[in-house]
Amino acid sequence: MALSGYKEFSTGEVLTAANVNNHLMQVIMVYADSSARDAGITSSKREEGQFVFLKDSNTLQFYDGSSFVDFIGEGDITGVTITTSSTSGLSGGAAATSGAFSSTLVIAPSQATSATVAGSDIVLIGDADDSNNLKRTTAQDIANLGGGVSLGLVLALS
Repeated sequence: MALSGYKEFSTGEVLTAANVNNHLMQVIMVYADSSARDAGITSSKREEGQFVFLKDSNTLQFYDGSSFVDFIGEGDITGVTITTSSTSGLSGGAAATSGAFSSTLVIAPSQATSATVAGSDIVLIGDADDSNNLKRTTAQDIANLGGGVSLGLVLALS
């Protein structure tokens, strides 16, 4: 039996066993579990593209021509990897394959490469007077401050 896809029946047409088997059997069949599925659809009756739903695991599956496989659907993120290079000045990236992802990136200025600072380069600042909120300014704005300025960690990004 080969499933034949969509068929539009006309008024008065005789509904044959072949019509039922080839067209009307294209449904999502519901089974209690995979054992009930295997008993209900013996290997000689399986057709590539058949869908089934297993109630015990709430899993939608389809027959791929050789076995029933889970239908993933829209999917979900199954892994995240943060990669840092030795010259980025960052370390502490991590990989996660399930659950909530959390990683702390550590800034290591001694690992960063040197650069020529231009007045328009952006500098990130942890504002100690504003709950350590991250803010930005330009290298020229810092130069315009003149003497008497004490800075902690300053990053110049170009």
